[in-house]
Amino acid sequence: MNMTSVRAIIGTSLLAVASLAQANATHDSFIDIADSVSFDGWNQLNRNRVDANGNADPLTSAQLAAGTAGNVAGSGDALLTLISGSYYPAGAGLYGDGSITFTDNTIASNISSIAFQGIINDFDGSFGGTPFSLSLSYNGGDQALAGTLVNSIDTGTSADYYYFSWDLSGISTPITSYTLNFNIGFSQSLAFQIDQVAAVPEPSTYAMLMLGLGAVGFAARRRKQA
Repeated sequence: MNMTSVRAIIGTSLLAVASLAQANATHDSFIDIADSVSFDGWNQLNRNRVDANGNADPLTSAQLAAGTAGNVAGSGDALLTLISGSYYPAGAGLYGDGSITFTDNTIASNISSIAFQGIINDFDGSFGGTPFSLSLSYNGGDQALAGTLVNSIDTGTSADYYYFSWDLSGISTPITSYTLNFNIGFSQSLAFQIDQVAAVPEPSTYAMLMLGLGAVGFAARRRKQA
């Protein structure tokens, strides 16, 4: 084995254990989630939506009912689907009330959590009504796991920000799919993003990897000198 091969092994191995955050283009209020390995983003959730070339690409009620994939570059294949109610694309976002789901059947093997970000103006919640709710189920089950509210920002406008997270590290069953159930009263929403977040290797994992690669390099040099 020559040194070129050793360098290739090192590069491939480091790429396998290093998690790269996804570049965020969904909404300027959203943060890049550390260790994200896959994301789905929906923005301009209104009838005035345009595509990357500036051409009209309005979201329709029919698309919402059938299930619409993310429209942000780099998105996976999760679907945003209206299940019930009258949540429809208006001039400034999804308007009305209803129940929607986010479903994804393509899950990273080392997923440890799910992160949700949304631009949601919850009129009912702001005026003392029932606030919106988010729950997660997986593998086709009905678990209804509540998320942890990591951050929220009341902007005083129609661009209020919410960030929820679900810790999945304690689930021993391999997760092959998930569904986020979103139920909301009178409201307006403009953007959503969901990230699959990978488990971060312990420092000892990196140390063992580097020791192993060092041994490979040493053996390669010995053979070259023999």
